[in-house]
Amino acid sequence: MSLPVAPADAPAPADGPQRSSLRGAYGAVGFMAFVELISGIHQGFLPPLLPELGSLHGTSAGAVGWVVSMQLLSAAVAVPVLTKLGDMYGHRRLLRIAVAVTLAGAVLIALAPSMPVVLAGRFLMGPLSAWLPLEIAIVHDRIRGEGARRAIGLLIGCMLAGFALGSVLGGWVQGLTGDVRLTLLLPAVLTLACLVVTFRLIPESVVRAARRLDGPGFVGLAAGLLLLQFPLSQVATVGWGATRVWLPLLLAALVLGVWGWWELRTPEPAIDLRALASLRIWPVMLASMMYAIALFGSQSPNSTFLGTESSHGYGFGLSASGIAWATLPQTLTAVVGAQLHTRIARRLGLRGSVALGAVVLALGYGAVVVHDSDLTFFVLAIAVGGFGNGLLSGGLPSLVAENAPEDQTGIAAGLYNTVRTLAGGLAGGVFAVVLGNMVLAGTDIPAATAYHLVWGCCAAAGVVAALLALFVARGGTTVEEKKH
Repeated sequence: MSLPVAPADAPAPADGPQRSSLRGAYGAVGFMAFVELISGIHQGFLPPLLPELGSLHGTSAGAVGWVVSMQLLSAAVAVPVLTKLGDMYGHRRLLRIAVAVTLAGAVLIALAPSMPVVLAGRFLMGPLSAWLPLEIAIVHDRIRGEGARRAIGLLIGCMLAGFALGSVLGGWVQGLTGDVRLTLLLPAVLTLACLVVTFRLIPESVVRAARRLDGPGFVGLAAGLLLLQFPLSQVATVGWGATRVWLPLLLAALVLGVWGWWELRTPEPAIDLRALASLRIWPVMLASMMYAIALFGSQSPNSTFLGTESSHGYGFGLSASGIAWATLPQTLTAVVGAQLHTRIARRLGLRGSVALGAVVLALGYGAVVVHDSDLTFFVLAIAVGGFGNGLLSGGLPSLVAENAPEDQTGIAAGLYNTVRTLAGGLAGGVFAVVLGNMVLAGTDIPAATAYHLVWGCCAAAGVVAALLALFVARGGTTVEEKKH
């Protein structure tokens, strides 16, 4: 089905008087912001504890890497399925399920007697990535126009703030307890509070998609995404030539090709590919992929550059805690950008706000390409990029939600998250190969030019994202006309 959609650059209209209990809707946004704060804490809490977790269960660094990969594999399947079911049966209902499953995973990780049980817990954590898309769908069901944009900015700002808090909190609590199992119980307790909030304080959405379940479509999508995500999670360690990388990618292309053929021929598809092919949707999704390449692809290179000893001709020799403090301003400016994107969109339009964010992101990475020898300059440059990240993280989901058909807001937001994850994994794999092959003579240490190439690619991705944002089609109905 293909319904009228909102113009990409229309001024945000005032929320109509037909919206009942608007004050209650804004109150619910506050409770969803709390849920997103905990979501961010989850995402930042575990990485600093991975060495301790590996030591506890006597596993290698390679095995510990699966702790991250397992959640990504699960999320690749869980996000589109949960968000589509949310469109059909209610976004709050599926949010409750997602939080409950995440809680089970968090408890299992904390109490796990062995690494395989930890990995099972991490697989159950996949629905964590569906929290935000489901909340965005609830927001757009209850609030319209600038109010919805402001609410989405608040949700994302809280998630980013939670990530920064979690990054610090994990190590601090571990220092207090000295027991990684006890430390890992904290996210579980916080998730339990989220579950209570979803049952008592968040309203249900009203708009429903048709309830015919496209079983083959869901199975094909899940299989294709798993086959894509698995090799992307492995390429950084085994390279692109490994059989377990290229073979799943080949199978993914085959499965997704058959899946696309099926979706175009079934009356009620799992994913409406014709709607996604609209000039109001596909440029936004592609811009999201460019944004993910710059954001996720640079995280590991930035950390390794900051930690490299200056005796190699570059780097600053920072410790793990020093790297955390050096990258903290980048996260804080992202929080600010996410909060300001609504005000900027009021002046420039939503497309203009997203394009500005992409340009600022590109400038930040471009700056470190031309000057990387001063720590203060490096921190300021990536902080500038962080502000662009905030504008994008607040603006792109709003652009997706406003341009999606009314009964497909959840799945559109879910696909936004999914394509970001896949593009980020692809960029991480490609950049790992770059850093592994462009090395200093006689060492396995990346050359400075390898980092320059990575940052240059990130800057170029930002420029492409800006152009794509401006390419999003105008026209269609106004946001206010997208009614129940």
